[in-house]
Amino acid sequence: MRNPSTVLAIALATCMALPAYAQQRIGKATSVKPQAQGTVAGELAPDSDVHAAETVNTGATGQANLQFLDRTMLSVGPMSTVRLDKFVYDPNKATGTVVVNATRGAYRFVTGVQDSRSYTIKTPYATLGVRGTVLEVVIQEPVRAGRPPGTRKTRVPR
Repeated sequence: MRNPSTVLAIALATCMALPAYAQQRIGKATSVKPQAQGTVAGELAPDSDVHAAETVNTGATGQANLQFLDRTMLSVGPMSTVRLDKFVYDPNKATGTVVVNATRGAYRFVTGVQDSRSYTIKTPYATLGVRGTVLEVVIQEPVRAGRPPGTRKTRVPR
């Protein structure tokens, strides 16, 4: 008979290791300067895999070039955050769906071999349907309506 605590420990270790391996590989980083982070892959380096549902972040000087399995290319500029929401691709039919959620920063998106209508770029301001082959997007920090930046509301005592 096996020791129940040993079986439990092995089961927990297996479950903890699964999330990183359960993610679908959708492409790789082709270049990273000086650094970029992925929520699944960790610190990105050239030839490291990127995965579906992964968020990629770059710092003040960070840049990353990603290439997906359908030859789509996504360049992520400094101070950027992008989530690789959905990637479905059938290489036999060259069809599928690519959804990228860009929340901050600068990006250059070049479509791959799928029909251009297969691509969707979501931003905080709009969802963009790609109808060409190259799309460049810059998302700046939102400005609050009502007061000019740098001012604050003051209260005058009565």
